[in-house]
Amino acid sequence: MNAEATFDYIIVGGGSAGCVLAERLSRSGEFRVALLEAGGSGRSPLITMPGAVASLLHSRRHNWMLRSEDKHLRRGKGLYTPRGKGLGGSSAINAMIYTRGAPSDYEGWAAQSSDNWQWSAMLERFRKLERNGRGADAYHGDSGPLHVTDVEPYYAVSRRFIEAGVQAGLPHNTDFNGPSLYGVGAFQFTMHNGERFGTRRAFLEPALKRENLQVFTKAQVERVKIAAQRAEGVFIRQGGKLSFLAARREVVLSAGAFHSPQILMLSGIGCASELHRHGIATLVDRPDVGGNLQEHVDVMLHYKNARKDSLNLAPIGLGRLGMAALRYWYSRNGAMAHPPAEVGGFLRSQPEVETPDLQLHLVPTRFDDSGYDLTPAFRHGFACHVCVLRPQARGRLYLHARDIRKKPGFTYDFLQNDSDQQSLLSGVRQVRDIMQQPAMAEHNGGEVLPGDVADDEQLLERLRSHCGLIYHPTSTCRMGNDDAAVVDASLKVRGVERLRVVDASIMPTVVSGNTNAPTMVIADLGADLILADTH
Repeated sequence: MNAEATFDYIIVGGGSAGCVLAERLSRSGEFRVALLEAGGSGRSPLITMPGAVASLLHSRRHNWMLRSEDKHLRRGKGLYTPRGKGLGGSSAINAMIYTRGAPSDYEGWAAQSSDNWQWSAMLERFRKLERNGRGADAYHGDSGPLHVTDVEPYYAVSRRFIEAGVQAGLPHNTDFNGPSLYGVGAFQFTMHNGERFGTRRAFLEPALKRENLQVFTKAQVERVKIAAQRAEGVFIRQGGKLSFLAARREVVLSAGAFHSPQILMLSGIGCASELHRHGIATLVDRPDVGGNLQEHVDVMLHYKNARKDSLNLAPIGLGRLGMAALRYWYSRNGAMAHPPAEVGGFLRSQPEVETPDLQLHLVPTRFDDSGYDLTPAFRHGFACHVCVLRPQARGRLYLHARDIRKKPGFTYDFLQNDSDQQSLLSGVRQVRDIMQQPAMAEHNGGEVLPGDVADDEQLLERLRSHCGLIYHPTSTCRMGNDDAAVVDASLKVRGVERLRVVDASIMPTVVSGNTNAPTMVIADLGADLILADTH
């Protein structure tokens, strides 16, 4: 066996989970670790600049640019699903919002797995990983590698939105990572000194000097080699050349909610009938691989901006954006030093709901179909995202070909059940109430989308035609103690030795908030579970 191509641990995917795992597993110097990333270095001036998020939505260099195949959504177009491509993964292209979800999310996970996943234990991991600008207290840490920062809202419409929410009867929540989610306020961000601070910078870069860590970029894993129900390594394609890397201890899939299950299926682990359809020999018949797909279905309420102080793509607006970019590169401040979704809220769809099940994100511009339709952006406006945090909908991922280079197919199955429909309608009503408050009077020039409708059924049809995502796919390699679960409480793939999945795909249910920070904590716990087996 070639010693140069043999590692103790092979991590597949250099995204939010993979970067954390690479740092943790290489820290002692005892193990030889390979981190494999199908994309590039994850470096770009646009990634560094917080205000350039929109430019990364359609960058083939940094984004896998997936789309669902839901024929009943967006008039048959399905839902655009960006995913990070390159070191740092989606932490390099996301909106940088740092939230954790609700304690009840993790208690639900623990009930299906083990006490390792309960909220008190996970909170300590959040605190350990972060270097929060607010300092250390019962909810925050100040000594970790991940910078978490308060950013004063830059846009007037963002500040007015918080005031309007309070006028509508919501509490002003100054800390969505504190004792309660409920209310409106400003988010915290994974930023530092006016720059994005994703997992590549926080975790991977400090570890690169270690001789026992080797990073491969533009190295796409075709499948895991499994013999006698044990993972032995991976076949990778790099620069047109196919090669094999061997793993002495474990192969760890951290390729995310779409590519981790795709790799499992291409390796012979999945629904037998699905694998047979593509001529793949079934090693483990596990129908839940690729199933249980969850996301936060989202709609944007569009408004004209009466003050005309928003971001737009008209000639004057483009000129201002150009000047803002120059200011940013000179001084790291101004509009481009601020994320577009500065403020938002967590609401309850019904009074009896204890933990907020709706999330809002306000943005100082308008666009449709995740920017594929930029027509609204040529006019002054702003928009408010409304997303359902705990949807009942369950989608599925499937293969289109026996080739990792072919994108997988998937559906979300959103807005097919009454519970999700009613939750979304409630969110729309509550946002409309906020927009009618005195604090928004100077900005609110009238609702453009969804606009006037005759009844809820017509409103729902309009929402189906314009809905989207908040880009939080999870749960396609579900963790659980039941026989149908893809991985167990230690994240080991059921039916195969020396193979784990450690990323957002293992979430039994999607968290009630943005998923980037929880993914890092999953990886931190996953590293402990892996290292525990070395003793």
